[in-house]
Amino acid sequence: MSTTHPPVQLAPGQIFVRESIGNVLILSPAIDLGSLHEPEIIHETEDLLDIINHPDGEPIHMVVDLSHSEYFGTALLGAIVKLWKRVSQRGGRLAICNVSQNVLQVLHVTRLNAIWPIHNSRDEAIKAVRG
Repeated sequence: MSTTHPPVQLAPGQIFVRESIGNVLILSPAIDLGSLHEPEIIHETEDLLDIINHPDGEPIHMVVDLSHSEYFGTALLGAIVKLWKRVSQRGGRLAICNVSQNVLQVLHVTRLNAIWPIHNSRDEAIKAVRG
């Protein structure tokens, strides 16, 4: 028996579906994020940086689930770099999962695959950031 989930409602201007599992924040782009979405990406990145900066004392780890993205532009790449730097400053880790061949190629060309672990599933990525 399969369970259907209601469609996720995003706030106006929000482009990432956000989920929290303990101290792990999971981001999933709701749409393919090419450079046409740069203003929205910049705005939401600032909001996410505020969440990461919350002074709760516990590091926030982050998983970026790209299962719904066949492609991403430089704006999203820059956003992930900013988020990763802030997460790292707070003692957390970032991992990426469910990448397409196109995204994997971008990560290899930019050599970001050497910095961010890439996992086949969300569960693997969550386990990895939790250490």
